[in-house]
Amino acid sequence: MCSLLLHLFLKSWLGAFLLLAASPAQALEPESNQWSILAYGGQWSANSIGSILRGRTELRSSYVGVVGANRSLYQIPNRLSLELEANVGTHFGLQHHSELNSALLFRWRRFPWRDHLNTSVAFGLGPSLAFQAPRIEERPDRPASPLLVFMPVELTLGRPLTNGSFWELLLRVHHRSGAYGVVSPARGSNFISLGLRSRLF
Repeated sequence: MCSLLLHLFLKSWLGAFLLLAASPAQALEPESNQWSILAYGGQWSANSIGSILRGRTELRSSYVGVVGANRSLYQIPNRLSLELEANVGTHFGLQHHSELNSALLFRWRRFPWRDHLNTSVAFGLGPSLAFQAPRIEERPDRPASPLLVFMPVELTLGRPLTNGSFWELLLRVHHRSGAYGVVSPARGSNFISLGLRSRLF
């Protein structure tokens, strides 16, 4: 299952990249509202990201608070955008440390109800650096690793942009991963998160 998810994820990245590359130059201009800030809090789920996306969670007493900034780099208007995000997170509960994360995200915006509810889904990939080995990512046979892959999976909901709304509700799986042993044998972690995003300009 994990290898299948990784395969599908990499294929979606490649497909989105080729779609952007094949688009006319005028379609690749940054969005007018190209900067945004975000803040969210999450609780650790002991489940894999595949299980979480299927609606199965076992929440535990470890939490993360995250603030960050995002910039839209390129877009196919009203369809797909390529974004760069950087954020900092603080953990509390079963572990106490901070981490830095960055990711390139592909965001899909074209939904049939977008004139009534502004909706997007996003998948990202980049580095995640914890300032100490995360306790919840330890295993008896596999020590935790400060450096892993950051892979956010996100859904946003908000009022239509034509109404002048700059706020969106953010639902995210804050995922750290060893990329199935490619980066590290560490097991990683998942935090089911809720927050807000605000477009700046």
